[in-house]
Amino acid sequence: MTFLINRHPAFAAGEPRDLLWEDLLPEIDRASQSTSLPDNSGPPPEQSIVGKDVVHELAGTRIRIPGYIIPLDYNGEGVKELILVPYVGACIHVPPPPPNQLILVRIAQSYNPREMFEPVYVTGILGILEEETDLAEVGYSLEAEAITPYE
Repeated sequence: MTFLINRHPAFAAGEPRDLLWEDLLPEIDRASQSTSLPDNSGPPPEQSIVGKDVVHELAGTRIRIPGYIIPLDYNGEGVKELILVPYVGACIHVPPPPPNQLILVRIAQSYNPREMFEPVYVTGILGILEEETDLAEVGYSLEAEAITPYE
């Protein structure tokens, strides 16, 4: 699995850019979407119209985005690989969100969530990733520096 990250030093340095999930949608899809988090209300009604297109201009940008963790490798002490999703239950229920609403996250230091379905902020460098996991097709990747509780 390869992360496609075009590093742009101007974007990667300094404070992270705060993103919302609608920022990951191409311009054409944004008008009908609102997935700002965390409200635990589930997918927006129009979720099925969002496609596979990603916003390539964001690749290499240091970001901070809120979301919910779907662990991919929980070992009893924490998780190092996860899918970040925009709402509670995404990827657990069928169908999963579209690829441009899923972020595959890897973090060097294990993160141990305080509770299931805890909203978090993830900070790191965003990349483009067109990959299929056991749960869903993913459109973005993130090499995480930090995962912190959403407050």
